[in-house]
Amino acid sequence: MIDYQIPDLPQTHSFTVDEVYKMYEHGILPPDERLELIDGQLYRMSPKNPPHVIVLRKLMSFFNSHLSEESYLVDKEVPLDISKKTVPEPDLIVARQRPALWEDEHIKVSDVELLIEVADSSLQFDLSTKKDLYESVGVPIYWVINLPKQQIHMFSHWRNGRYTVSTIYKEGEILIEPLNLSISFADIFPKL
Repeated sequence: MIDYQIPDLPQTHSFTVDEVYKMYEHGILPPDERLELIDGQLYRMSPKNPPHVIVLRKLMSFFNSHLSEESYLVDKEVPLDISKKTVPEPDLIVARQRPALWEDEHIKVSDVELLIEVADSSLQFDLSTKKDLYESVGVPIYWVINLPKQQIHMFSHWRNGRYTVSTIYKEGEILIEPLNLSISFADIFPKL
């Protein structure tokens, strides 16, 4: 019988939100480093190219002009409080308003009506890791805006821990049911 020695595998450390904040405070992580914490792992966020920024501006403008400020908070690139080891920063969140969001709390999953990621180089990550994350915690509607193909992947009708509808839009109007809104591709994509 041959006795094989299995070498020790590299170990990773699962970070908490508090540990990440302390690393920023003590200068271990550079203040301008854009990172997301997902399941205890730090992920570097992609830089924002002009089409990405323009799509975010157009979305912010659309939602801010069509939704009541008293009822909804539209915010971009802010922490979404999921757990002690998971705080992603989605590109855009439409959330129900509540006073604590203006005092001392991050947006929580229970506040979210719509969550959007704008993707270029992060497309596969947004369609797999982030989709699975948002699905597992009950985000009701999740969009991935595919910049290179000018498509919108919509995951919706969340029931029993999963999205029951997955649609790819390539043109036309998109109905956003819980918000009672319709948005067109012209409201989203810049003319490239």
